[in-house]
Amino acid sequence: MSILALERDIPPLDQASFDMDLAWSAGFVDGEGCLSIARQKQSSNNNICYRLKFSVVQNNLEVLEEVQTILDESSAIYKLKRTDSANRQSYTLTYDGRHALNAIKKLRPYLRRKRYEADAVFKMYEETKIGQRPGPKGWPPEIYEAREKWTKKLSRLK
Repeated sequence: MSILALERDIPPLDQASFDMDLAWSAGFVDGEGCLSIARQKQSSNNNICYRLKFSVVQNNLEVLEEVQTILDESSAIYKLKRTDSANRQSYTLTYDGRHALNAIKKLRPYLRRKRYEADAVFKMYEETKIGQRPGPKGWPPEIYEAREKWTKKLSRLK
């Protein structure tokens, strides 16, 4: 669902509240979020698979549940393994693939620190066909090269 379609579904009186919720979530993501590209080698054909990941780590479960509700995208909250040095239990809210892309699109107008990372993700999706299936012959080498270039660029923006 596009952001414009999402905005049309909200009654005008609630739009300001919705915008404020998105702005609050974006501020939280700016400070605690991570946008990354996961690289996995496929065992069947030795090709590398690239997937967008977006996560937020926090020791306040209720805050993560609120962000999850506001963004309204398929996601999961996981309990992290607690170490001896941690005073409180931590959790991670994780978005994967197109759900991560959709969540980032919703937050993008309000992001500050992660704005450049979000823009890099959008350009990578456009140029490298992330999220699409390659077919039986796989992708041409230039697609893999571009994916690797964007993965490294996103990593350098942190």
